[in-house]
Amino acid sequence: MAHIDIIPVDLPGSESKKPLHFTGDIFQGFNSPCRFEGCVEQLEVWGEIPLSIDGTFYRVMPDHHYPPFVQNEIHFNGDGVISAFKIANGECDFQQMAVRTHRFLAEKRHRRALFGKYRNAYTDNPIVEGVLRTISNTNIVFHRGVLLALKEDGPPFAMDPTTLETYGVWDFQGQIKTPTSTAHPKFDPLTGDMVCYGYEAKGEGSKDVVVYNLDKEGKKTEENYIIFPLTSITADIDRIKRGGNHFAWQPQLDQAYGVLPRHGAKSEDIKWFYADNAFHGHVANAYENEEGKIVMDLTVADGNVFYFFPEDESKVSAPARVKFTSPMHRWVFDPKAPTGTRYQPYELFDTQGEFARSDDRYLGQPYNHFFLCVIDPTKPYNFQKCGPPAGGLFNCYGHFDWKTLSKSVWFAGDCSTVQEPVFIPRSADAPEGDGYLMGLVNRLDELRNDLVILDTARPFEDGPIAVIKLPFKLRTGLHGNFVEAKEIHEWNQRLPRDQIPRQNIEEVIKPKPGSVYRDGLKPIMSGILQPVAAVNGTNGVNGTH
Repeated sequence: MAHIDIIPVDLPGSESKKPLHFTGDIFQGFNSPCRFEGCVEQLEVWGEIPLSIDGTFYRVMPDHHYPPFVQNEIHFNGDGVISAFKIANGECDFQQMAVRTHRFLAEKRHRRALFGKYRNAYTDNPIVEGVLRTISNTNIVFHRGVLLALKEDGPPFAMDPTTLETYGVWDFQGQIKTPTSTAHPKFDPLTGDMVCYGYEAKGEGSKDVVVYNLDKEGKKTEENYIIFPLTSITADIDRIKRGGNHFAWQPQLDQAYGVLPRHGAKSEDIKWFYADNAFHGHVANAYENEEGKIVMDLTVADGNVFYFFPEDESKVSAPARVKFTSPMHRWVFDPKAPTGTRYQPYELFDTQGEFARSDDRYLGQPYNHFFLCVIDPTKPYNFQKCGPPAGGLFNCYGHFDWKTLSKSVWFAGDCSTVQEPVFIPRSADAPEGDGYLMGLVNRLDELRNDLVILDTARPFEDGPIAVIKLPFKLRTGLHGNFVEAKEIHEWNQRLPRDQIPRQNIEEVIKPKPGSVYRDGLKPIMSGILQPVAAVNGTNGVNGTH
């Protein structure tokens, strides 16, 4: 039984009449909440957008709609908000909408925060006990006519790709029954399969992982290998029940790579390979070489990038501007090797970056080109003008080639950071890596964003061929994808919108008493609430109890 702390009479999200006010470092300057829904037609464009770009760049950002009532809040706990940059005929329209998750709807009904710490239901207000608390803020993908807004702790939420209306939870017609689903699915360009998994598949803190393929017709399939990189972070249900962090860094724990056959595998078929302790970034690509070995490329940092999930929760500290190295690692695994085999990187590409992207047409196949958000510590940064850099310290976009080991890098400026880019092929039959890199740049001194387009056929040092100027700022996002207009149009004809069921708001925000706080367990508030705030001489503006 978990230790029960004393509960204040005035629970967070009860009958408070306090005005809405955000405090704390994560809500300052460029990191202040966006909280905007709407559209802007015909954004200003400098340069020329290639006419061959015809589609929508969707991206998702965490954006708190209400001030949190917990201390040490993190960016990852913000509501999922989808931005859509619709490009056609050399012009760009902008649209933005929050995902109507059950959590978002419940808090909107009560007009205040009701959910507590990141991925910890034991810190929530009892009036939302049992309400699905995922916030769909990590990735947005297009599959069979709908957008899927994703986060690792819950099921996908389906949205309309044209209007951004939220339809509701999407379980692929009842085929997916586990409570979690990955925010990082992979799409096989040869078969159309979407390869998915869900960890903590039997509930919070469980060690179970479920794996499934969905074919291009939306049916589960079993088709050579699926690879699971496990970074050195763990979840612990007892820590969660005490009101602690969901995750904690384990500096003595090896990084692990699970290799599972993609055809009809059983759980005992998985093999685990190990390497020294490190923190995984995102995967650029993976494929089988001519020898039948598995080649996998991803950035790996030599320390805990998620400093807000420390080993000791009392020692949370923000990182220095450049604290870790994170080169691109190439691993070559022999699937015939015994489980427990230890590996060293086969090759390192001298980079310092993250958010790897490649040409999706070559996913799972031999390839050469990849792209990164790059940290270049030799470049200037105007701290006096901009303060602490928002955007994960990334100040460049880079184009890298494994075949020639060459790189081309564009520096965004001394008052700018960059967000994850997407690659758009020049044409359907263009050579691998030939096309455009598109990504958001944070203009920290102007408190707004540019969407830049770089031509991969030119040196990145030459700069963007087009800059699409947004008249306001967006919070730092996580992932996004570009969808061709013809694909959206084809599915709009094939899948009538009126045949898609919509969620029942009254039903989905209804609490389920006893589903979380059972056997005498009560919400944990002592030690996690925000301290009393003083704004213009008035105490308690940001709540405390």
